[in-house]
Amino acid sequence: MRIGLLADTQGSFDVEALLAYVAKEFAGVDEIWHAGDWGSADVLDGLRRLGRLVVVNGNAPSDSRYPTTIEGTIGRWRLGMVHDLGKQRARWAAGFDVVIHGHTHRFRDEVVGRTRFINPGTATRPQFGGTERSMARLAFEGELRVEKILVPKFPKRAAVS
Repeated sequence: MRIGLLADTQGSFDVEALLAYVAKEFAGVDEIWHAGDWGSADVLDGLRRLGRLVVVNGNAPSDSRYPTTIEGTIGRWRLGMVHDLGKQRARWAAGFDVVIHGHTHRFRDEVVGRTRFINPGTATRPQFGGTERSMARLAFEGELRVEKILVPKFPKRAAVS
């Protein structure tokens, strides 16, 4: 199972340029997962056109049509996804082999105890001390492989009149 993973697609940027880049980088993935905070509905609409989309709710926007958490199994890995991991989610996270999250706008691939935490970072708006735009490809095969993908800046195009 191969997953294209992104989160925190907020700010002012050219949505179509981002989607074209995502389409190129996520060619061949089985699903695209968004770990919350998509900013504009145009982002999710565009990702749906690229393939099966799995989304958790974030805080920008907070949209009750999407779940706060997703839990499941891929191969031998018990997996959870949430936008804001926060301290209150520590007990929840401990029950998984892999936890995917967003919110910090910073890439993370770290094992704590028996749990591997993965945050694709922000594809569009570095903040909170972060300086890069990133997303990730995950391959759940013999081992879980995580590939960090750096994303260029896609400035919003000026309106043509």
